[in-house]
Amino acid sequence: MTTERQNGAPHGAKAAEVYGIAGYLFSIIFYVLYLLWACTPDWVLHSISITYYPSRYWAIALPSYALSLLLYLIALYNAWNMVCTNPFESYYTFRDTISEPPAAKEQALHGVRAQHSIPPAADIPITHVNRVLFSSSPAS
Repeated sequence: MTTERQNGAPHGAKAAEVYGIAGYLFSIIFYVLYLLWACTPDWVLHSISITYYPSRYWAIALPSYALSLLLYLIALYNAWNMVCTNPFESYYTFRDTISEPPAAKEQALHGVRAQHSIPPAADIPITHVNRVLFSSSPAS
């Protein structure tokens, strides 16, 4: 017996693999049929007894509609994200226990620091960053 069989590993292709290759093959076949239908002249289709098929208008219209829908959905997604974004001063903007304002740290370390030393690292409040980066008026 092999090691795989002893460990109880599954054998053969998984369902996702089968569905993936089936979908891939179906999409290739469908695309080839679409190109044949869109590019073959009517007399060729009539000569092989194919007389009932959709108008050639749809060969251009459906991809155009699909592309327009995709662009609309992208714009709608971005607009929805803008609507759901909290304002600059919202309580729900990013805050944690480390992000205390620099003034509070300065008061705690006032007696410890040397006169010309580098100040300790501190987080800039996200509301100030947003105001500077995204506001049309100058930062105060």
